[in-house]
Amino acid sequence: MLERQTDDFVNPQAHHITADGGRHLPRVGFLFNHEQAHQIPHSAPILAALAAADLPLELHAFVATPGHMAAIERIIPPALMERIHVTKTEPALWANMTERLTGSALPLRRVSALVRHRKLFGTMDILVAPETTSTLLKTHLGLKRTKLVYTQHGAGDRAVGFKQVIRHFDHVLIAGEKIRDRMKDAGIVREGGYSVVGYPKFDTVPNGSRARLFDNDNPTVLYNPHFHPALSSWYRDGIKVLDFFARNPGFNLIFAPHVMLFSRALHASGKPARLRRSGHVPAHYRNLPNILVDEGSVRSVDMTYTRAADIYLGDASSQVYEFIATPRPCLFLNSEGADWQHDPNYAHWHLGDVLDGPHELASRLAALQAHEPLYRLRQARAFEATFGTSPFGGAERAASVLARLAGVDPAHSFTPFLSAAE
Repeated sequence: MLERQTDDFVNPQAHHITADGGRHLPRVGFLFNHEQAHQIPHSAPILAALAAADLPLELHAFVATPGHMAAIERIIPPALMERIHVTKTEPALWANMTERLTGSALPLRRVSALVRHRKLFGTMDILVAPETTSTLLKTHLGLKRTKLVYTQHGAGDRAVGFKQVIRHFDHVLIAGEKIRDRMKDAGIVREGGYSVVGYPKFDTVPNGSRARLFDNDNPTVLYNPHFHPALSSWYRDGIKVLDFFARNPGFNLIFAPHVMLFSRALHASGKPARLRRSGHVPAHYRNLPNILVDEGSVRSVDMTYTRAADIYLGDASSQVYEFIATPRPCLFLNSEGADWQHDPNYAHWHLGDVLDGPHELASRLAALQAHEPLYRLRQARAFEATFGTSPFGGAERAASVLARLAGVDPAHSFTPFLSAAE
């Protein structure tokens, strides 16, 4: 699975001399700078695996909020946290205030934290990040020596996962061949500048039975709309979906949208130009025994719902690829009238039925059993192309890459970080 990595990524002669003439350990920092915690499961497992390996590395975590720290500690056991230097990297007060006044339409807090703490980030030999705003450190904030490594935060098909800004990372950790090939075709990764490692988030999910979320055995549908104004089904059809399940108690519904949907009052996009209000969920839907509403708790990002549901209903979220780890029926709402059949940004819509609107829910749900054999094969192939044949162990493979990029050759195989902490 491990494809390749860059040689001499960190130059110990240039970077590891201290003021008194001694040598410090290579410093590897993990930047958790997004206002929401949904990106943490994509990079914290790698940090945990490095800590578990106990290599000659100095490990750092930069966290933006107390909530981030809690999310990290749910993934990294206490014994391993003791090996990690944690620093809180708050944005400027003006950024907090302005972002609230503008409905959080712009990522001012993220940018402010990068500006305020750029010198601190510059003391790292390697800085690992799951989102692309961090490239401002390279393009505008003067970081030349520190090498940026990108972990991504999902394995979906949206164009945003393949935008040109990714070129500014020195190394990209890629889940599988589908993403590798598309990144290479777009010219945003180069030979030696990426490694195919798998999906570290899978290593945070314990084996065992699915969570039981309802007091019945009815089929459970997960409705997981995105927040993007030009792609999401929520703005036009979301309330209609809730209403359908309120009128059809023979199905359970988990309404767990992308955590960004209700974190901002306004959502804007450039191409095509859209400005939408996120709105709210009417109270009466929250009190029904067959509907569970979760606007952004940890369960909406830790795969609780993608494992518990029987049927997926969505639009543009990459969570569908986590859902098909066990092939199951999928439905997609084409609320924006997309011409999707030959568009790679909608490749996942070939894994289930595409609906023109909620008025088709009754007939499509009734016909799912007949369609399942066709989509089961497609889903299995798509899952392998996205994550490889070994979906678990991505955290250890990614950690091994980082160790080598830092000039440390692991003398032993990495072991699962949870068992290493026991």
